[in-house]
Amino acid sequence: MSIFSKAEYETVLMDFKFAETDDLPTIQAYGMADGQMYYCNAVYSIRTKYYAMWEDGRYRAIASDLYQAAGRTKIEVILKKKKGEVEDFRIDLERLAETIGNPDINALELGGWGLYDHEVEM
Repeated sequence: MSIFSKAEYETVLMDFKFAETDDLPTIQAYGMADGQMYYCNAVYSIRTKYYAMWEDGRYRAIASDLYQAAGRTKIEVILKKKKGEVEDFRIDLERLAETIGNPDINALELGGWGLYDHEVEM
């Protein structure tokens, strides 16, 4: 047996909540994978070259679209597993933009994240 195990990736559809934490968009995707509940929290910012979104209303449109879809639409979450255990996740922003129907979501940039086995307040 090798001491270096190869990571495996699994895409799971999860429900999500949306909130704005310290004026930053925060997504909490949650759902079951391999019989266990996971809560995937991701905090985003706006990429520097898209800062105009704050003034021209495009950020408000992103927030509105995410608020409206939360609880009604499932999003794809890519779980990273090592030795059969989930150790990380990623929300693909291109797929999220397609699912929500707002291409400006691609202007978001991941700032922080956390993977939990219980709900954490956003």
